[in-house]
Amino acid sequence: MKTSLNISVCDDERAEITYLTNLTRKWAEIRGISAHFSAFESAESFLFSYEDDKSTNLLLLDIQMKEIDGVELARRIRADNEAMQIIFITGYSDFMAEGYDVSALHYLMKPVKEDKLFEVLEKARKSLSEANKSLSITIDGVLHRLPLSEIRYIEAQNHYVILRTISQEYKVKMNLSEIQKSLDNSFFKCQRSFIVNLRFVYKITRTVIVLDNMTEVPVSRDLYEAANQAVIKFFPDN
Repeated sequence: MKTSLNISVCDDERAEITYLTNLTRKWAEIRGISAHFSAFESAESFLFSYEDDKSTNLLLLDIQMKEIDGVELARRIRADNEAMQIIFITGYSDFMAEGYDVSALHYLMKPVKEDKLFEVLEKARKSLSEANKSLSITIDGVLHRLPLSEIRYIEAQNHYVILRTISQEYKVKMNLSEIQKSLDNSFFKCQRSFIVNLRFVYKITRTVIVLDNMTEVPVSRDLYEAANQAVIKFFPDN
């Protein structure tokens, strides 16, 4: 099935909007991707449009803007949309830590280089494709389909498995190995009883993996290096 993207560029500099749009259109043409483009010169104008049309699935977002800045705009988007791929464009590195709060896909420093942008756009395309994958579980006779992209981590407790997603948790009578068969390569078994989603990893220490919401998941000492390598492989351009 042919990939189709709704791409928005939000920046208070028209020249930057033109530059990013032209580069992104070039990438889409090379990849044979059907893409629709929208441009916004402020966070306010994007939000006004977003109220009526939530079709944007990829957003190139400037951080330094007047009134509402890019980080605040991203927070408002995340209130009801976890799937949108947000790429921050910035002239400063000071804001990078805040990106974890809003699940930013990546930061690109101005002036944006074509090869770097293409790498991140390809990563966004893959993330959007994977966002449609889900895990099916049955609890009390009710079928639940959990998007893999929303599962933060999984914990085994006795004869049950606890799946903690972005919004809630589910307890199902299964073992971890059964669950693991239905997961993709964004998941890493970091300890005998725990599997983490690499999408949400904030940092790794010798004893725990810290997720983007500051939850700490234990990591086996002998898996510390493997966990680091898994994150590097999953985020090759970070």
